[in-house]
Amino acid sequence: MVMNRLAPPRLRLDRLPAATWAAAGLAVLAAFLAFTTSLSAAVLMVLAGAASYWALRERQRFVISSSPGDQIGLIDLGQLTPLLEALPDPALLIDAESRIVGSNAAARRQMHFEARGQFLTSILRHPDVLEAVHAAVREGATGAVEYETPAQVDRHTRCYVAPVTWGADRAAMLVFHDQTARISTERMRADFLANASHELRTPLASLTLLIETLAGPARDDAADRDRFLGMMQIQADRMRRLIDDLLSLSRIELDEHVPPSDRADLAAVAREVADSLSPLLKERKINLDLNAPATPVRVVGERFQLAQVVQNLVDNAVKYTPDGGAVRMEIAASGDREETSAQAGRRWEEAGRVALLTPAAAANRSYAFIRVEDAGPGVAKRFLPRLGERFFRVERETGSERGGTGLGLAIVKHIVNRHRGGFLVESQPGRGSAFAAYVELAEED
Repeated sequence: MVMNRLAPPRLRLDRLPAATWAAAGLAVLAAFLAFTTSLSAAVLMVLAGAASYWALRERQRFVISSSPGDQIGLIDLGQLTPLLEALPDPALLIDAESRIVGSNAAARRQMHFEARGQFLTSILRHPDVLEAVHAAVREGATGAVEYETPAQVDRHTRCYVAPVTWGADRAAMLVFHDQTARISTERMRADFLANASHELRTPLASLTLLIETLAGPARDDAADRDRFLGMMQIQADRMRRLIDDLLSLSRIELDEHVPPSDRADLAAVAREVADSLSPLLKERKINLDLNAPATPVRVVGERFQLAQVVQNLVDNAVKYTPDGGAVRMEIAASGDREETSAQAGRRWEEAGRVALLTPAAAANRSYAFIRVEDAGPGVAKRFLPRLGERFFRVERETGSERGGTGLGLAIVKHIVNRHRGGFLVESQPGRGSAFAAYVELAEED
């Protein structure tokens, strides 16, 4: 039972039914007869009528209703929209005809629509959600649906659907709660444990064997002891690099569904990374040829992560370039997605090419790219699609192990994915390989 304090409705004589008019006529006739026969009876009748009218007026001040549908004097559904704006999560109000009669700014921004009155199916096609809306409107049922939206970064959403009865109207309210961070964290934890346990097993086994050798046959041999200690240092360094890369990759994946909003100068980042790698380049006698414009190349991105992209690409190129060779790095602003992909990843006529990551098509969006070429042996076409996978190394497949963790290109791919950019590889055996990453250009202020 719900008690509602409402203002009494205005009496509309034109809306009174015929039975009411008939009853009023009979009442007037009875009053006339009472006046002609007995004055006291007429007075009592007038007092009774006045008391009845007063009771009716008092009743309308406090309406006791058994259901929300019995309430009167309420506004229409569309005027509930200001209440939706107070919700932090995207929210929609859907009427009995499955039309959108209300929404908040978060919903319009996430689902990319503006018009009121369009059908729900024009912006959302998940069958379980549509069925829950139907059940809420027709049966008054409350429910929750979890679904996944495939995109460059998969988004996981939990949609709460509840009926809303407002006067004579019934609608469904949908509130969308983003579950991507929670699910990504759970997957990251599981992947981290699985990958770490698998990859750490090899250096740990090597360390165990070396320790057993030092404790046994090589105990009194100084030369063997020094040699084995050096091998142990190499395995310990490998474990350290592996743990660092795994932690870095896990942190990137944790925020991968949230695109960055900062601005950075890609050309300046490339110059800083090139300066920091100069000791390694000098040791290997490798020449780094940097081709970047003198003016800033401002992109939408996080400076630290873009530096990771540049450093991992150059590290990868240096690893496969022979001593005394050359590595080329180019930074440039380009056009739309197709133009950038052609300019950054199609330079060698006989090379194999694969797009390891492609951003969603968007109008009026331009990109800047970084392309890094090595002078290594190149990669066969059959291996190109697997570049960027965790722990995949071509040399492991071909039997020419060069070290490394196998996570450098995976880190690049996930960072570029967070930046909603693209990642390309072009490789020709005997000539070398070239990796190109591109991210969105920042709009001029």
